[in-house]
Amino acid sequence: MPKRVLALALASGLAASPVAALELELELELEYVSHLKLYQPEIDLTEPSGLALDPDGGAFWIVSDNTPTVFRLDIASGDLSAFHNLGPQVKDLEGVAVAAGSEKLLVVSERTASVVAFSISHPHDAATIDIGDLPVFKSIAKHLRDTDNGLEGITVDPETSSVFLIKEDKPSLLIEMTPELDRVVKTRDLSKVLPHKEDVSGLAFDSRRNGLWIVSDTGKSVHFLANDSKEVISNELTWRDGDRTHHLDNAEGVALSPDGTSLFILNDDGVHSLLVQYSIK
Repeated sequence: MPKRVLALALASGLAASPVAALELELELELEYVSHLKLYQPEIDLTEPSGLALDPDGGAFWIVSDNTPTVFRLDIASGDLSAFHNLGPQVKDLEGVAVAAGSEKLLVVSERTASVVAFSISHPHDAATIDIGDLPVFKSIAKHLRDTDNGLEGITVDPETSSVFLIKEDKPSLLIEMTPELDRVVKTRDLSKVLPHKEDVSGLAFDSRRNGLWIVSDTGKSVHFLANDSKEVISNELTWRDGDRTHHLDNAEGVALSPDGTSLFILNDDGVHSLLVQYSIK
Protein backbone atom coordinates (compact mmCIF):
# COMPACT_ATOMS: atom_id res chain seq x y z
CA MET A 1 0.00 0.00 0.00
CA PRO A 2 1.28 3.51 -0.75
CA LYS A 3 2.42 5.54 2.22
CA ARG A 4 0.86 8.99 2.07
CA VAL A 5 3.23 11.66 3.31
CA LEU A 6 2.15 15.14 4.30
CA ALA A 7 0.77 17.31 1.52
CA LEU A 8 3.70 18.80 -0.32
CA ALA A 9 4.50 22.44 -0.64
CA LEU A 10 6.96 21.07 -3.17
CA ALA A 11 4.68 21.50 -6.13
CA SER A 12 5.62 25.07 -7.01
CA GLY A 13 8.16 25.17 -9.81
CA LEU A 14 7.69 21.52 -10.77
CA ALA A 15 5.61 21.88 -13.89
CA ALA A 16 7.71 21.51 -17.00
CA SER A 17 7.88 24.56 -19.23
CA PRO A 18 10.12 25.84 -22.03
CA VAL A 19 12.94 27.94 -20.62
CA ALA A 20 15.75 29.95 -22.10
CA ALA A 21 19.35 29.24 -21.21
CA LEU A 22 20.69 31.43 -18.44
CA GLU A 23 24.11 32.96 -18.18
CA LEU A 24 25.92 31.91 -15.02
CA GLU A 25 25.40 34.50 -12.33
CA LEU A 26 28.15 35.47 -9.96
CA GLU A 27 26.07 34.23 -7.05
CA LEU A 28 23.46 31.51 -6.72
CA GLU A 29 21.83 31.68 -3.32
CA LEU A 30 19.48 29.09 -1.86
CA GLU A 31 16.49 29.98 0.28
CA TYR A 32 14.78 27.32 2.39
CA VAL A 33 11.14 26.75 1.36
CA SER A 34 9.79 23.59 3.00
CA HIS A 35 10.52 20.01 4.01
CA LEU A 36 8.84 16.69 4.56
CA LYS A 37 9.79 13.69 6.67
CA LEU A 38 11.19 10.88 4.56
CA TYR A 39 11.87 8.14 7.12
CA GLN A 40 9.23 5.49 6.36
CA PRO A 41 10.12 2.11 7.96
CA GLU A 42 6.71 0.71 6.95
CA ILE A 43 7.96 0.48 3.36
CA ASP A 44 11.63 -0.07 4.30
CA LEU A 45 12.72 3.46 3.40
CA THR A 46 15.10 4.12 6.30
CA GLU A 47 18.41 5.24 4.74
CA PRO A 48 17.61 7.64 1.85
CA SER A 49 20.61 7.83 -0.45
CA GLY A 50 19.60 9.06 -3.91
CA LEU A 51 17.04 11.34 -5.54
CA ALA A 52 15.79 12.10 -9.06
CA LEU A 53 12.83 13.98 -10.48
CA ASP A 54 10.78 13.12 -13.55
CA PRO A 55 11.37 15.67 -16.34
CA ASP A 56 7.65 16.51 -16.25
CA GLY A 57 7.84 17.15 -12.50
CA GLY A 58 5.25 14.49 -11.71
CA ALA A 59 7.20 12.33 -9.29
CA PHE A 60 10.40 11.88 -7.35
CA TRP A 61 12.41 8.66 -7.56
CA ILE A 62 14.23 7.68 -4.36
CA VAL A 63 16.68 4.94 -3.40
CA SER A 64 17.75 3.86 0.07
CA ASP A 65 21.00 2.01 0.71
CA ASN A 66 19.38 -0.46 3.12
CA THR A 67 17.24 -2.04 0.38
CA PRO A 68 17.31 -2.84 -3.36
CA THR A 69 13.90 -1.20 -3.73
CA VAL A 70 13.30 1.93 -5.81
CA PHE A 71 10.60 4.23 -4.39
CA ARG A 72 8.25 6.67 -6.10
CA LEU A 73 6.85 9.82 -4.50
CA ASP A 74 3.88 11.19 -6.43
CA ILE A 75 3.85 14.99 -6.27
CA ALA A 76 0.12 15.52 -6.82
CA SER A 77 -1.16 12.98 -4.29
CA GLY A 78 1.77 12.84 -1.87
CA ASP A 79 1.76 9.03 -2.07
CA LEU A 80 5.13 7.42 -1.36
CA SER A 81 5.34 3.78 -2.42
CA ALA A 82 7.76 0.99 -3.26
CA PHE A 83 7.96 0.93 -7.07
CA HIS A 84 10.28 -1.98 -7.84
CA ASN A 85 12.62 -4.33 -5.99
CA LEU A 86 15.76 -5.04 -8.00
CA GLY A 87 16.58 -8.22 -6.09
CA PRO A 88 19.08 -9.27 -3.41
CA GLN A 89 22.01 -9.23 -5.84
CA VAL A 90 21.78 -5.41 -6.03
CA LYS A 91 23.27 -3.84 -2.91
CA ASP A 92 24.03 -0.39 -1.52
CA LEU A 93 22.00 1.77 -3.89
CA GLU A 94 23.46 5.27 -3.75
CA GLY A 95 22.01 7.17 -6.69
CA VAL A 96 19.16 7.27 -9.18
CA ALA A 97 18.57 9.17 -12.43
CA VAL A 98 15.98 9.32 -15.19
CA ALA A 99 17.55 8.52 -18.55
CA ALA A 100 17.04 10.83 -21.50
CA GLY A 101 13.59 10.21 -22.95
CA SER A 102 12.14 9.45 -19.50
CA GLU A 103 11.69 5.77 -20.30
CA LYS A 104 14.41 4.29 -18.10
CA LEU A 105 15.76 4.63 -14.61
CA LEU A 106 19.47 4.31 -13.84
CA VAL A 107 20.51 3.34 -10.33
CA VAL A 108 24.01 3.13 -8.87
CA SER A 109 25.31 0.34 -6.65
CA GLU A 110 28.35 1.37 -4.63
CA ARG A 111 29.08 -2.19 -3.49
CA THR A 112 29.48 -3.54 -7.04
CA ALA A 113 30.60 -0.34 -8.84
CA SER A 114 27.76 -0.84 -11.29
CA VAL A 115 24.75 0.87 -12.84
CA VAL A 116 21.44 -0.96 -13.20
CA ALA A 117 19.24 0.29 -16.04
CA PHE A 118 15.59 -0.71 -16.32
CA SER A 119 12.45 0.36 -18.11
CA ILE A 120 9.88 2.23 -16.04
CA SER A 121 7.06 0.48 -17.90
CA HIS A 122 8.74 -2.96 -17.73
CA PRO A 123 10.97 -2.80 -14.63
CA HIS A 124 11.79 -6.52 -14.67
CA ASP A 125 13.76 -5.98 -17.89
CA ALA A 126 16.96 -4.79 -16.23
CA ALA A 127 20.56 -4.64 -17.42
CA THR A 128 23.61 -4.26 -15.19
CA ILE A 129 26.67 -2.35 -16.42
CA ASP A 130 29.79 -3.06 -14.38
CA ILE A 131 31.71 0.21 -14.55
CA GLY A 132 34.80 -1.43 -13.09
CA ASP A 133 34.98 -3.84 -16.04
CA LEU A 134 34.86 -1.14 -18.73
CA PRO A 135 37.93 0.27 -20.45
CA VAL A 136 38.74 3.25 -18.25
CA PHE A 137 41.63 5.59 -17.71
CA LYS A 138 44.42 3.86 -15.83
CA SER A 139 44.51 6.76 -13.40
CA ILE A 140 41.02 5.95 -12.08
CA ALA A 141 40.68 2.20 -12.66
CA LYS A 142 42.10 1.27 -9.26
CA HIS A 143 39.70 3.63 -7.49
CA LEU A 144 36.39 2.38 -8.92
CA ARG A 145 36.08 -0.69 -6.71
CA ASP A 146 36.61 1.17 -3.44
CA THR A 147 33.39 0.08 -1.72
CA ASP A 148 33.91 2.48 1.19
CA ASN A 149 34.40 5.57 -0.99
CA GLY A 150 32.85 4.36 -4.23
CA LEU A 151 30.19 5.47 -6.69
CA GLU A 152 27.64 7.71 -4.98
CA GLY A 153 25.50 9.55 -7.48
CA ILE A 154 24.32 9.65 -11.08
CA THR A 155 22.68 12.21 -13.36
CA VAL A 156 21.97 12.68 -17.07
CA ASP A 157 22.44 15.65 -19.38
CA PRO A 158 18.99 15.79 -21.05
CA GLU A 159 20.37 17.45 -24.17
CA THR A 160 23.31 15.14 -24.97
CA SER A 161 22.15 12.07 -22.96
CA SER A 162 25.66 11.86 -21.45
CA VAL A 163 25.72 10.19 -18.04
CA PHE A 164 27.65 11.61 -15.11
CA LEU A 165 28.74 9.60 -12.06
CA ILE A 166 30.55 10.68 -8.94
CA LYS A 167 32.93 8.78 -6.71
CA GLU A 168 32.61 9.76 -3.07
CA ASP A 169 36.17 10.29 -1.82
CA LYS A 170 39.87 9.35 -1.90
CA PRO A 171 39.75 10.83 -4.49
CA SER A 172 36.38 12.46 -5.24
CA LEU A 173 35.83 12.05 -8.97
CA LEU A 174 33.37 13.29 -11.58
CA ILE A 175 33.08 10.68 -14.34
CA GLU A 176 31.42 11.44 -17.68
CA MET A 177 30.22 8.45 -19.70
CA THR A 178 28.60 7.85 -23.06
CA PRO A 179 24.77 7.59 -23.14
CA GLU A 180 25.15 3.83 -23.65
CA LEU A 181 27.33 3.56 -20.52
CA ASP A 182 29.92 1.65 -22.53
CA ARG A 183 32.83 4.08 -22.29
CA VAL A 184 34.31 6.65 -19.93
CA VAL A 185 34.67 9.94 -21.84
CA LYS A 186 36.54 11.99 -19.26
CA THR A 187 37.06 12.44 -15.56
CA ARG A 188 37.62 15.37 -13.22
CA ASP A 189 39.25 15.29 -9.81
CA LEU A 190 36.73 17.11 -7.60
CA SER A 191 39.08 17.12 -4.63
CA LYS A 192 41.05 19.78 -6.53
CA VAL A 193 37.96 21.85 -7.23
CA LEU A 194 35.64 21.77 -4.23
CA PRO A 195 36.48 23.69 -1.04
CA HIS A 196 38.11 21.94 1.91
CA LYS A 197 38.46 18.71 -0.13
CA GLU A 198 34.93 17.69 0.87
CA ASP A 199 33.45 14.34 -0.06
CA VAL A 200 30.62 14.18 -2.61
CA SER A 201 27.37 12.26 -2.27
CA GLY A 202 24.96 13.27 -5.03
CA LEU A 203 24.62 15.37 -8.17
CA ALA A 204 22.05 16.85 -10.56
CA PHE A 205 22.57 18.28 -14.04
CA ASP A 206 21.43 21.88 -14.65
CA SER A 207 20.89 22.55 -18.37
CA ARG A 208 19.81 26.15 -17.87
CA ARG A 209 23.05 27.10 -16.16
CA ASN A 210 25.24 24.53 -17.95
CA GLY A 211 26.63 22.87 -14.87
CA LEU A 212 26.16 20.44 -12.02
CA TRP A 213 24.79 20.73 -8.51
CA ILE A 214 26.88 18.53 -6.20
CA VAL A 215 26.06 17.83 -2.55
CA SER A 216 28.57 17.03 0.17
CA ASP A 217 27.75 14.91 3.19
CA THR A 218 30.71 15.99 5.32
CA GLY A 219 30.55 19.60 4.15
CA LYS A 220 26.81 20.00 4.87
CA SER A 221 26.77 21.97 1.64
CA VAL A 222 25.85 22.02 -2.03
CA HIS A 223 28.09 23.34 -4.80
CA PHE A 224 27.33 24.53 -8.32
CA LEU A 225 30.13 23.58 -10.72
CA ALA A 226 29.99 25.20 -14.15
CA ASN A 227 30.95 22.99 -17.08
CA ASP A 228 32.85 25.70 -18.91
CA SER A 229 34.79 27.24 -16.05
CA LYS A 230 36.56 26.43 -12.80
CA GLU A 231 34.13 28.58 -10.82
CA VAL A 232 32.41 26.89 -7.88
CA ILE A 233 29.49 28.50 -6.06
CA SER A 234 28.82 27.00 -2.62
CA ASN A 235 25.85 27.14 -0.27
CA GLU A 236 25.55 25.87 3.28
CA LEU A 237 22.56 23.56 3.75
CA THR A 238 20.11 24.41 6.51
CA TRP A 239 16.44 23.83 7.21
CA ARG A 240 13.92 25.32 9.61
CA ASP A 241 11.63 23.81 12.20
CA GLY A 242 9.43 26.65 13.38
CA ASP A 243 11.75 29.42 14.53
CA ARG A 244 14.79 27.16 14.78
CA THR A 245 17.35 26.75 12.01
CA HIS A 246 19.33 23.51 11.72
CA HIS A 247 22.20 22.26 9.58
CA LEU A 248 21.13 19.58 7.12
CA ASP A 249 23.27 16.63 8.19
CA ASN A 250 24.25 13.76 5.89
CA ALA A 251 23.00 15.20 2.59
CA GLU A 252 22.85 12.36 0.07
CA GLY A 253 20.75 13.19 -2.99
CA VAL A 254 19.83 16.23 -5.06
CA ALA A 255 17.35 17.02 -7.84
CA LEU A 256 16.43 20.13 -9.80
CA SER A 257 12.93 21.24 -10.78
CA PRO A 258 12.18 21.21 -14.54
CA ASP A 259 12.11 25.01 -14.67
CA GLY A 260 15.39 25.30 -12.76
CA THR A 261 14.01 27.43 -9.94
CA SER A 262 13.95 24.89 -7.10
CA LEU A 263 16.53 22.50 -5.69
CA PHE A 264 15.53 19.42 -3.71
CA ILE A 265 17.90 17.66 -1.34
CA LEU A 266 17.38 14.55 0.77
CA ASN A 267 19.48 13.42 3.70
CA ASP A 268 20.15 10.17 5.50
CA ASP A 269 19.69 11.01 9.17
CA GLY A 270 17.73 8.11 10.62
CA VAL A 271 14.30 9.08 11.89
CA HIS A 272 15.15 12.70 11.06
CA SER A 273 15.66 12.02 7.33
CA LEU A 274 14.09 14.76 5.22
CA LEU A 275 13.37 15.90 1.69
CA VAL A 276 14.03 19.64 1.63
CA GLN A 277 13.07 22.22 -0.99
CA TYR A 278 15.13 25.33 -1.67
CA SER A 279 14.42 28.24 -3.99
CA ILE A 280 17.35 29.26 -6.21
CA LYS A 281 17.86 33.02 -6.14
